[in-house]
Amino acid sequence: MHADFATLGNISIDDLVFIDGSTKWCVPGGNAVYSGLGMAVWDERPAIIAPVGPEYPVADLGERIDLSNCRQLPRTLRNWGLYEEDGSRHFIFRTAMQNWHEFSPALSDLDGFTCGHAHLAPMPWTLQIELAERLRRDGTKLISVDADDRHLREVDQASVKRLLNLLDLFLPSKQDAEAMVPGKSPPDALRVLREIAPELPVIAIKCGDKGLIMHAAGQADYFEIPTVAKTVVDATGAGDAFSGGTLVGLARTGKPLDAVLWGSVSASFAVAGLGPTALVGATKHEAQCRLDHLRTQVDAHRL
Repeated sequence: MHADFATLGNISIDDLVFIDGSTKWCVPGGNAVYSGLGMAVWDERPAIIAPVGPEYPVADLGERIDLSNCRQLPRTLRNWGLYEEDGSRHFIFRTAMQNWHEFSPALSDLDGFTCGHAHLAPMPWTLQIELAERLRRDGTKLISVDADDRHLREVDQASVKRLLNLLDLFLPSKQDAEAMVPGKSPPDALRVLREIAPELPVIAIKCGDKGLIMHAAGQADYFEIPTVAKTVVDATGAGDAFSGGTLVGLARTGKPLDAVLWGSVSASFAVAGLGPTALVGATKHEAQCRLDHLRTQVDAHRL
């Protein structure tokens, strides 16, 4: 099978506990799902490559992503999602689901599958390298990666360079950047990452409600883009949706700045509802309106 767009990562069911004691059980989640829905904002229906169990609430996703290539497991990865008073969230794997590799894509999941453009959602760094190398070998034109901050301090610089040299877009969060370049502000971390991978076409650091910063290879300036979110209900999946939208933006326009603007719009839908509800209901018309507004909000700074 061949897909124009694909996202590789995890699929999870999130059981949420809020600060007022209320709960919401069985919310469809997973970084592969959110990044795929970030692509779907722009009228794509990406293929998802991720293990999943039979109890996953597929109907809640409105047919906006293609799960037909997902390897079937006896059960889906399940998380506790714990919300704090300051707005932060902690996602904790259930005790019986601590082996992250078990719920991540394997190289064999790509047997008989090719894609034009692929996003690798957060997963173990070595697995991202292996998957990126396989995708390149099989002819994938654009590859984006969102890092996972849980073990980034343990990754040596040679492994960092190995992965970054395989990519077209590196899209870490502020937390990821801090883990990779301790003690540096996002702009300084951006400078260090650019020194490590001078030819990587796009590096963007996601800064939560502060928006993002982005640098394109060979440019004197980096860009600062604010959030375009109108309402923030739940920030879960915003970074993943941004990554999916950014990959589609670069594939469609070929312009790094346009790409991150598209990603920012996708992220604005992710935060507008509990779980993926607002992403599922996103319309191309509203996305275009937000994109037109965001174009007027960009600031340039000397790298």
